[in-house]
Amino acid sequence: MVAQCKSKLAAKPARAKAVLFYSQTPGGERDKESLHGGCPVLHGQKWAANLWVWNGPRSGYQGSPVNQWVKDEEEANRKKGMNPPTPHVELQGQFFNKGKSLAEMYFENTFWAKFGPEDPPVYVNTYEGHAWNVKVEGKVVKTWVIDSRKGHLQKFHLN
Repeated sequence: MVAQCKSKLAAKPARAKAVLFYSQTPGGERDKESLHGGCPVLHGQKWAANLWVWNGPRSGYQGSPVNQWVKDEEEANRKKGMNPPTPHVELQGQFFNKGKSLAEMYFENTFWAKFGPEDPPVYVNTYEGHAWNVKVEGKVVKTWVIDSRKGHLQKFHLN
């Protein structure tokens, strides 16, 4: 990981400095070029803070644009007795390795934690739609996607 931090675009930490980037294109789509991660701390402590700034209306708020397809899907799910997802609510995930293989947890493609059968569960704060991957020997063997309709605390088991 350290080698990746030194071989790709990186911002050297400095007191009272910040990095600003946009995570959406001007059309509101996710900008894949904005994917980022944090480098490991080699000495001392790491302090960080996020400030989210929205340049335009967000869905679900008064005056925001309406996506008719999403609205129709939510109505169909409501008729089936399913609650709509809640994308802006922090959820918790607990991941247990009940299998025999030493594995690694990833948030999408970013390494998160070692995930061995004898290790304690991995606990995360997460949000609707986040994808958590388990890799064994570098290959994804399991993917879990957070669904707020399954409750605030979600437990996942690798067998």
